[in-house]
Amino acid sequence: MSEKNLRDLQLVELDLLKEFLRICEKYHLRYFALGGTLLGAVRHKGFIPWDDDVDVGMPRPDFIRFEEIIERELPEYFHYKSISRTPGYTHYVPRMTDGRVKVIDSSAASEKEKEAWIDIFPMDGMPGGKYRRKFHCVCLLLARMRVNYSLFSTNIDLKKKDRPFYEKVLIQLGRILPVEKIFKTERELVRLDRLMQKYSYDESPYLINFMGIHKLKEMFHKKYYGDGALYDFEGVKLMGPQDYDHVLRQMYGEYLNPPSKEEMNHHHTRIKE
Repeated sequence: MSEKNLRDLQLVELDLLKEFLRICEKYHLRYFALGGTLLGAVRHKGFIPWDDDVDVGMPRPDFIRFEEIIERELPEYFHYKSISRTPGYTHYVPRMTDGRVKVIDSSAASEKEKEAWIDIFPMDGMPGGKYRRKFHCVCLLLARMRVNYSLFSTNIDLKKKDRPFYEKVLIQLGRILPVEKIFKTERELVRLDRLMQKYSYDESPYLINFMGIHKLKEMFHKKYYGDGALYDFEGVKLMGPQDYDHVLRQMYGEYLNPPSKEEMNHHHTRIKE
């Protein structure tokens, strides 16, 4: 993607983000900047220059309320898509999209055309006991694997670098076995959704954004998020975790160091001309 094309996409996403923030402020909904969006706010006070998406998360109770009001709040050219609201939608993470802007995603085996989007991740609770937490982590990973296998040809980023060995093995199995026939997407999404909501967000000492690309690395004791803190992002204020340093170090290590060129624009997206 050219620098101009990427910046054009970022500005579309910024408009979507501003609409999301307006709704959250109007209805007093909790949210947090996540992943690369939080990193961009801390390191660049905006988008990471080579990043092509926006990630925000909502505690599950706020997310449920958000889904109840979102469709009557959006202008007609913005859309909301989720597994509970959109027939045929198979991406677990809900999205706000701009129907006027089409994006080509070439990261998976099959190239897809999508509307420009921002991701809205439900954030869930995790138990306090060490062994209960580990057992629940294993259950979540297995459920996510089943969903990914059910969508192997369209949702798995085959171009992602530096995968752990076990993921490489699972992907090779997916290439060999008829996994999309074995695992049925609708059933596996219901299974995953039920499991993710097993522990109450507000009553749990830990939180997780399990469907982010970092999976278990996005599990934290709530003390690191606290009531949140505001960060500058492209001229707007974004709520993020209170202790951004701990959160970013757990996910990225030395997060102030830029990645290699191979890791930039890992989504392999471009605006359709």
